[in-house]
Amino acid sequence: MDSATRTKINQRLVAVQSLIYRTINGGFLEVMPHWARGYSGLKLPIFNTFLPLHPDALSEDMLADTAAFYSSRNVLYSIELIHDLLPHGPDFLDQRQYQSLPPQIAMALEGLPKTDGLNNQVHIERVETVPSLTAFCALLHSVFDFPLREMVKLYPVSHLKNEQIGLYLAFADEKPVGAGTLLCADGVATLTHMVTIDDYRNRGVATTLTYHMLADAREENCHLATMYATAQAYKLFSGMGFEMYSQRQLFLPPDISYAD
Repeated sequence: MDSATRTKINQRLVAVQSLIYRTINGGFLEVMPHWARGYSGLKLPIFNTFLPLHPDALSEDMLADTAAFYSSRNVLYSIELIHDLLPHGPDFLDQRQYQSLPPQIAMALEGLPKTDGLNNQVHIERVETVPSLTAFCALLHSVFDFPLREMVKLYPVSHLKNEQIGLYLAFADEKPVGAGTLLCADGVATLTHMVTIDDYRNRGVATTLTYHMLADAREENCHLATMYATAQAYKLFSGMGFEMYSQRQLFLPPDISYAD
């Protein structure tokens, strides 16, 4: 990956955060030269994140300020690190007893997919109605085990009218079995919350869904796609042409119980 593409991806980090937080009722994103801080109003810490973009942003003072910011709003939060932007970050937070979550692989795809991965047994629909949105939220709730009320807040009805946000359902055997979100802006597409229910894994659902979403992204004049993949999903997406460029990892503050 050349430096120009990587710079575009780095700039896209904040644009994606802004698109997500500012479409949630009551949510906002605070952006400074060296960091971004998002508030969603949701209770889960992964939906309230502090994203340092420069080593100067990861300091004792900034951590204390961030803790006070979220505490005053009565929500849990996490620190989001992109490893190659802050190589010292994991050690810095580990020394301060922050709780690390499993890293995700940051991947990017330039140009069109190399092959056609459509499965004619899988039907893809873009979510355009409230009942479909309800089914979308319910599927994410069943796979991620996030509270359904949090999913409904994260994906409000206003998303249905936002051209930059595409919500998708994959159907097999006449029922929804997979879902994904597509965020498009400034010529870059981001795929997120890609899920398939257990009984339909390894049956081409995720592949068909991904290719369909990428085709829609091309229609929106996106020429670069990014995503965060789990270790289990890495083989699937690398086989579609995505390449690893970094790792993303969330860290939870110490001495806090995250039980419901």
